[in-house]
Amino acid sequence: MHSLTFYALTGTCIGILLYSIANVLIARHQKSNPQGFRGPRQLPWIGRVHDLPIQYMWLKFKEWADIYGPIYHTRMLGANFLVVSDESIAEDLLVKRGKINSDRPQIRSLYDSKSTHGSMEYLPLMGKNQYWSRQRKFTHAYLTEATKAQYYGVMEFEVKRWLYILLDAPDDFGFSLEDMASKVMCQLTWDDPDLSAYCTTSAWGLLTQMSPAGPITNVLTPLWHVPHFMNPWKKAERKRHDEQQAWWMERLIDVRRKMAKGLQRPCFTRQFLETAERSSISGDYEASSVIGMMALVGIFTVAGPLYYFLVSMVHHPEWQARCQKEIDEACGGRMPSLDDMPNLPILRACIKETMRWKPNVPTGVAHECEEDQVYRECFIPKGTRILPLDWAFLRNPVKYPDPDTFRPERWLQPGWPTYLEPLTKYPNIKGMTSFGWGQRQCLGQNLTHDELVVACGGLCWAFNLKKKIDPKTGENIEVPLDKSNSLLIVKPDPFQMAFEVRSCSRKADIIKQWKAAERIDSKERSEFLRHAKMRNGFRKEVW
Repeated sequence: MHSLTFYALTGTCIGILLYSIANVLIARHQKSNPQGFRGPRQLPWIGRVHDLPIQYMWLKFKEWADIYGPIYHTRMLGANFLVVSDESIAEDLLVKRGKINSDRPQIRSLYDSKSTHGSMEYLPLMGKNQYWSRQRKFTHAYLTEATKAQYYGVMEFEVKRWLYILLDAPDDFGFSLEDMASKVMCQLTWDDPDLSAYCTTSAWGLLTQMSPAGPITNVLTPLWHVPHFMNPWKKAERKRHDEQQAWWMERLIDVRRKMAKGLQRPCFTRQFLETAERSSISGDYEASSVIGMMALVGIFTVAGPLYYFLVSMVHHPEWQARCQKEIDEACGGRMPSLDDMPNLPILRACIKETMRWKPNVPTGVAHECEEDQVYRECFIPKGTRILPLDWAFLRNPVKYPDPDTFRPERWLQPGWPTYLEPLTKYPNIKGMTSFGWGQRQCLGQNLTHDELVVACGGLCWAFNLKKKIDPKTGENIEVPLDKSNSLLIVKPDPFQMAFEVRSCSRKADIIKQWKAAERIDSKERSEFLRHAKMRNGFRKEVW
C-alpha cells in the first residue's frame, strides 16, 4: 500500500475514533446534566462554588434568579442544581410531580443520612424509602394526637415558666428562649423538662453539621473521603452521631424502666412502648431515633421565628402596641392561651409577617429527582437537585407588595393579595412555603404555629419589648436586622434588648400564674407517684 494512502486511512480512522469518543462524552454530559436551562457560566467540575458565598448564600441565589429567570441551572462540586424562585414552578415540580421529585440528596458530613444503612435518625433528610415512609406516618400520628389534645397544657406551662424567668434574667433571654422551646419538646417526648439543656445543644450541633456553612466537607466534599485515621471531620461527626444516638436510646430505656415501676407519666416514648407490638417501627433503635428527632426539630423550628418576632416588635413598636391592645381586650387581662387564638388576628398577622419578612429557611431544602424527566421542553436528569428558594418566594413583589418592609396589614386588610377571611381562622402560618413542599412538607406546622401564638402572645401580654439603653452612653443599643447565622435554619446573631414589665400589677400576675402552675404540676406529679406506689404495694402483697 502506498504510504500516503496508509497515512490517509490511519488519519481517517483516528478522526472517526476521536469523533465517536467526543460524541459519547457529549451524550453522557447531556444525559447527566440538565439541558435547556439558563444559568451562570460554569467552571469545569467545581461549577460556581468559587464565587458562591457560604454566608447568606440565599442572597446570591436570588441575585442569579433575577438575571437568569425563575428556574436556572448551576453546578456545585459535581452536583447539578435547579434553583427555583417561582412558586408555580415549585408547585409543578415538587407537588404535582411529587412522586418522582421527593427524594433527598446525601448530606456529605452526616453518616448515611439518606439511605439509613446504619442510621435512622434524620427523618427530614432521609431518602425516600421504607424507613422514611413509616417514620413519617408515625410522626404525623403522634403530632396530630398531641395537637388535638392542645399538647396536654405543656405549651402554656412552659411559657409561664419562661416569662417568670425573664423577670430575673432578661439579659439571658437567648438561652431561656431556646430552653423554653426545648422543654416543650422534652416534656412531649420523654416527660422530663430537665433534659432540655442537652437536647438544645444536640439540636444546634446537628443543624450545624448538616448545613453548607457547617463543616468544610459539606462544600469541599472530597475531603470527607480522606481515610478515617487522618480525617478530623469524620472523627468529629462519628463522635457526635454516636453520642446523640446513645443519649436517645438511654431516654427510651429510662422511660421503659419507669414504666415497669409504674412511675412514668404519659409521653410519646411511653405511647410507643405501650403499642410497640402494633407499630410499624422496627424496634427500640428506630423508635428512639424518630422520637429524638421530633424533639430536636421542634427546637430550632420554633426558636428561629421567636427570635425574629422579638426583632420585629423592637423595630415596630406600633404593631407591638396593637398586639397588646388586642390581647388585653380579648383575654381580659390574663395571658392568652390556645383557646384565645380565634380572637387574636393581629398577633397572628405579626407572627406570619415575621416569618415572611425574616424566613426561617431562606435557602430552602433541596429535593432530588428520582428519574429523568422533561419540564417545559427542558431535560432534567435523575439525580438533579431542585432547590426551592424560599427567600425569593417571600420577596415576590406581585404577591407581597413592598416585600422588604414589615407590613402585617397585608394579612388583615382587604385589597392586599394575601388577605383571606374569616379573620378568626386567618392569618396563620400553616402552609407557608417555609415548611417545604409536597411529600416533604414539615409535619410540625401545627405545633410551630400554636407554640408561637402562645409564646408571642405571652411576651406581648407581659412586657414592652424595647431597645436596651447603654448605661455608659445613654444611647439605644441597636438591634441588627441583617446579621444572622447561615445555617440551613437561621436565627439572628446574639443581640441585646430590654424586657420592660408593662406594669407592677402585670409583674405580680406573671409571678402568681407561674407559682400556681408550678404548684398544680407538683401536686399532679405527687399524686401520680402516690398512686404508683399504692399499685406497686398491691402487687407485692398479691405476690
